[in-house]
Amino acid sequence: MTAVLGLGLAACTQSSDSRPEREAPSPSSATSVPPSASADEQEGTPIRIRIGDQTLDATVWDNATGRALLEQLPLTLSFKDLNGEEKVGHVDHQLTMNGMPDGDDPQVGDLGYYAPWGNVVLYYGDVGRWDGIARIGRIHGNMSVISDQNSDFTATLETAK
Repeated sequence: MTAVLGLGLAACTQSSDSRPEREAPSPSSATSVPPSASADEQEGTPIRIRIGDQTLDATVWDNATGRALLEQLPLTLSFKDLNGEEKVGHVDHQLTMNGMPDGDDPQVGDLGYYAPWGNVVLYYGDVGRWDGIARIGRIHGNMSVISDQNSDFTATLETAK
């Protein structure tokens, strides 16, 4: 009875944050990163993420969604914080999800795409598993460059030369 009451209260609680919340995640064992290699060991295309006068190196993995992002580079996006765990920037042209899992559980430092909203995502916190997430790369270096952005900001994603 206590557990049921607790679940009922949790379901009725609203966040004071006015940002939209995602629907509850559904379980899945699918992942866009092969289990034989860690996220830092993935082969892919090196890119740079420029935020003001700071630059982070990243790798975009060789998957359908990653390749679709690379086709749009260079790309300057406006990012905003979402739930103190990720920075999201909307792309004008949706990226394909062909062949990608239904969802994923991104790790801190992952570069992702959230298909339902058409957002490129820079993960600096643990968001858990969500339907619609595609892990498409890895950000290298100090994540505080991203997490310390206290307001909306622009970032340019470009292939590394």
